[in-house]
Amino acid sequence: MKKSLTSILLLVALCVCLVSCATVKSEVAAPAVEEVSALESAKAYLKVMFDKSSKSNPETRTPSDYEVLDVVAIKGVEYPVTWSTDTDLVKAVPGENHIVVIDVDEAAPEETHYILTATITDPATGETITLDIKHVLPEGQKDPSMEDIVLSAYKLADGETMNNAVTLTGVIVAIPTAYSEQYGNITVNIQVGAMADNIIQCYRLSGEGAAALAVGDEITVNGKIKNYKGTIEFDKPVMVSMGYTPDQKAVVDAAYALAAGEAMPETQVLVGVITGIPTAYSEQYGNITVDMIPIGDERTVQAYRLCGEGVDKLAVGDTIVVQGVIKNYKGTIEFDKNCQLLSDAKAFAYLKTLKAAYALEENAALEGARVLKGVITEIPSAYSEKYGNITVNMVVNGLTDMVVQCYRLTGDGVATLAIGDEITVGGNIKNYKGTVEFDKGCYLM
Repeated sequence: MKKSLTSILLLVALCVCLVSCATVKSEVAAPAVEEVSALESAKAYLKVMFDKSSKSNPETRTPSDYEVLDVVAIKGVEYPVTWSTDTDLVKAVPGENHIVVIDVDEAAPEETHYILTATITDPATGETITLDIKHVLPEGQKDPSMEDIVLSAYKLADGETMNNAVTLTGVIVAIPTAYSEQYGNITVNIQVGAMADNIIQCYRLSGEGAAALAVGDEITVNGKIKNYKGTIEFDKPVMVSMGYTPDQKAVVDAAYALAAGEAMPETQVLVGVITGIPTAYSEQYGNITVDMIPIGDERTVQAYRLCGEGVDKLAVGDTIVVQGVIKNYKGTIEFDKNCQLLSDAKAFAYLKTLKAAYALEENAALEGARVLKGVITEIPSAYSEKYGNITVNMVVNGLTDMVVQCYRLTGDGVATLAIGDEITVGGNIKNYKGTVEFDKGCYLM
């Protein structure tokens, strides 16, 4: 934040009057005393200005940018002021209307004591005089993690609100107030990472997609957090996004960097708008070929022989989510044949979780609770009446090479689960001796 010049200008004006009065008094009371030079007067103005602003602190702390003037007027004559410092962490940047911005590095690696120097020039003679002012640039504040933000929120006293808006991503664990068509908002509770003891309420949450929110959804929310009678909550926040949205530009950049015949090594997911249908839906093969432009980009990616429920109804202008392997086929950037049309908007979050889970070293675990939706393909351990749990394997997004085991799964309905059932599971994911699994305590959502 830049400091206001209003008080400074008033102070300068007052100093002008004081010095002028002092000169007159000197001439009347003691004519023999040599009058103070204009340069000395200008230096006195600046010194008084900074002494007042520092409030008797010899080294004022300056954690953010501030403003100074590049001219001092003495008896109607303007004396230019040039500003400089003795560190690269603080720079004087000329602005408009006689303002100079003292630009400080707000991410300074350590506390730095520096000297701000004002060089005042007599426009008639070229003579100069300098004034050195001591300042301290505090060590820069690093961007807090989401966990840090949550912990800070829980330190708020009743009625207090955090100074700045913050952004948090978490999983919905409860919906205290259902979506209101009249007001266009919903109230949900979210858990950030593994912080089950520090739930954040999103009070009257609005934004695209708010009407369809459900327990288990991962959302990103922005707003100010306050303590309202003991409840730590976002106050009427806005939903930024639903789950994880990948950097589509990075994926498309990599795709367009492929040489003819090359393919990307991993499965990819893109969301985009259909701009053309080179090959209409085939009843015989159950597929269609469409051209799409990924959202946030301008380059076309073809979905070749796209399969999945609903492909027979696709039309130009539809927004679709496609999963598959991307390759360069004779200059055409395309999802290879048998790419899949996905109906779940959270497919991005699922794919991100799967990739992270399969990158785990043995006995390592992902940080925080995760949510996945998939189809049961196997039941390694049948339902136990004694323990009230079951172990199932599921395939997410049809990715049969990334099976996830749900170990000792609990929750309403687990007793009747069968192969082919679609389920949504929440819990902690780890690599247990080479098996990627939801750890015991995972639950059916």
